Amino acid sequence: MEESSNVKKVGDGAAKSIGDMKKNMPEFVKNIGGADKNIRLGAGGALFLVGAFGAKLWLLVGIFLLATVYLGICPIYSFLKHDTLN
Repeated sequence: MEESSNVKKVGDGAAKSIGDMKKNMPEFVKNIGGADKNIRLGAGGALFLVGAFGAKLWLLVGIFLLATVYLGICPIYSFLKHDTLN
């Protein structure tokens, strides 16, 4: 069976576009220090509890803060090229 010239093979160009996406993505490296983690842990836990029994917005903010503590990465700090490791 012959392949016509207008048929594109699966995967053609996919690696190139993924590579281009990786170049444009910010590099996520650990950027949260010890004191910052403790503050986020306390504030995130409190907001999580407030959100569990009240406004769900606070629940989401609390989950975000707790996730940043767990991962050690704050995407907002990455975007701003800031860290609190020192």
